[in-house]
Amino acid sequence: MKTINIKNIENKINLLVLSCIVPIGYFAPIAEWLLISVLALFSILRYSLNFHKNINKVSIILFFLICIVFLNSYFFSVNPDRTLEVIWSKIGIIFAVLTIITISSKNKINNISRYIAPSILFISLIIFFDLCFNTEIRTTLASIVGDKPTSESANYSRGLLVLAAIIPIAIAILLNDKKYVFSVLIFIFILLIILIGPNYTAKITLICSIVSALIIYFLGPKSFYSFGIVSVIFILSLPILSTKFLPKIGNYQNKIVSTPWQETSAGGSLIHRILVWEYVGKEIIKKPLFGHGLGTSRHIGQNIILKIPNSDQEIKGGIPLHPHNNFLQIWLELGIIGVAIFLYIWFKIIKFGYSLRSKSYILGTGACTSIISMFIICNLSFGFFQAWWMSLIGLIFLLIIQSNKEAFIKN
Repeated sequence: MKTINIKNIENKINLLVLSCIVPIGYFAPIAEWLLISVLALFSILRYSLNFHKNINKVSIILFFLICIVFLNSYFFSVNPDRTLEVIWSKIGIIFAVLTIITISSKNKINNISRYIAPSILFISLIIFFDLCFNTEIRTTLASIVGDKPTSESANYSRGLLVLAAIIPIAIAILLNDKKYVFSVLIFIFILLIILIGPNYTAKITLICSIVSALIIYFLGPKSFYSFGIVSVIFILSLPILSTKFLPKIGNYQNKIVSTPWQETSAGGSLIHRILVWEYVGKEIIKKPLFGHGLGTSRHIGQNIILKIPNSDQEIKGGIPLHPHNNFLQIWLELGIIGVAIFLYIWFKIIKFGYSLRSKSYILGTGACTSIISMFIICNLSFGFFQAWWMSLIGLIFLLIIQSNKEAFIKN
């Protein structure tokens, strides 16, 4: 009886967590780690009462390998104190992510769309009113708990990116359940708020998602597999691309635009990233094997001045907290050893997406497109080891797994 009660409680928490991904992502994105932690704890509790159930041994081995890589980075860190400060919290989040993927995902949840669709539509409407009519709903609620955004875009940016990452699989779930009106309404609202919103990464992600969805739907799983091959080559080549190729793009772009492109919000953000990526690439080459140590990005190059080409402007600090590119950050902090572990995980993800698309046109396309969306965001925003971002990735994969239950079990 205790086992049954615990299982029912976990199922309800599972549903609650999936329903809260988008609301938390807009109102309090940092709290995404709390969602995944609560679910992981209840999953462990239920598993402890069911010892006969097996856990995927590969996941256990993977977790210990990640722990070894993290701990090893302490001995090669350029700032051991900083690495020691963050290492246990990162291991904790990794543990929570692997827990929900290997244990929580085994719960079968019916009618997921009934729970996630209203929350997505509700948040989309709030963002729409905040953007178009300056209702300041989010700002007002944030001020109540003492949160003051550091910029205008901070009101919306993370929420928009959460929507950009989750919307492909969410729309696929609704279409698969034949909830066409709901899916169209949600798509239209999200399309509008992303296009009029201040986040250019969200715009790029949305456009790429639409194109990717069409390609994967009509060309099948091989198109996603091709993306996987290209992405692996891209990740391995990033240190060279960032130091040799991207700076040339920046110089070329600046020459062909009549108004200095770095003076616009989009141009300023892009030139800043290109300069940071170039600097990071050069730092990677200095310690390519084991990296500079987990969590050390924000302490590297703080006295460096980056000069914007063809301009009198300067950017203080070689790396602003993190490289704004997840894969460059893994290269920088953990070296080729960390990249190798990630590429193994990435291979499993590509294989998973390929399997899903082989079994389902709609759900498979939605899953693969969400994976591509997260890949794009990983290349343009946030630090990979930010707890809320790792948690969000884990939660979206939980949603993908739950919506493609049969395909996941067979894979």
